[in-house]
Amino acid sequence: MSKENTKQYLFDCMELIVNNLKKNMQHIDDNWKYTHKFIDIIYEGILNKRHFFLLASGRSAMILRCFMTRLVHLGGKSYFISNTMSNPAMREKDILIVLSGSGTTSIVASLLNTYVNNVKPHAIVVITSYPHTLIGRMGDLTIKLLGRTKQDAEAKDNEIEAILTPEGTAFEQAAFTYLDAVIAELAIRLNKTNKDLLKQHSLGT
Repeated sequence: MSKENTKQYLFDCMELIVNNLKKNMQHIDDNWKYTHKFIDIIYEGILNKRHFFLLASGRSAMILRCFMTRLVHLGGKSYFISNTMSNPAMREKDILIVLSGSGTTSIVASLLNTYVNNVKPHAIVVITSYPHTLIGRMGDLTIKLLGRTKQDAEAKDNEIEAILTPEGTAFEQAAFTYLDAVIAELAIRLNKTNKDLLKQHSLGT
């Protein structure tokens, strides 16, 4: 493979991601009521000091942890659900946010069932590409984002596109951008400046 080809594949990959983001922007606009409700849930949760519990696995977990950090910067009390660490018990007044591109991730489904069986929180928000899966159906609010996920791995995709955005990359890029944009909207609603967020960051969050 020549250096020129390598450069071209790099830009082809970036173009695929950008085009998917554009499709998601149109999709979110067409289905704005879901995002509007999501923002309202988070906003009201911060104001009423609800705890936020976040659940995801793999690369999606890293993206959701980034979102959790920003929630803390906005003043939200947040915990990441894992089978390897202990959290305070979730309360009926709290909010559970789940990120799963495929909507079928076994560890996520198992932990979600465990938490929901113990207590029904104020709101369960699921973000996925497949709202009709087991995980998707468990949301009080389920938000669909577009993007090739691991569930599509055996589909007859264009082979080059499959290599450039393997498994859940397209969904993960869309989710990261979407959740950062939600934080921006919340910061404005809460009258938070960049200096306000930096103060929380300096506390070690």
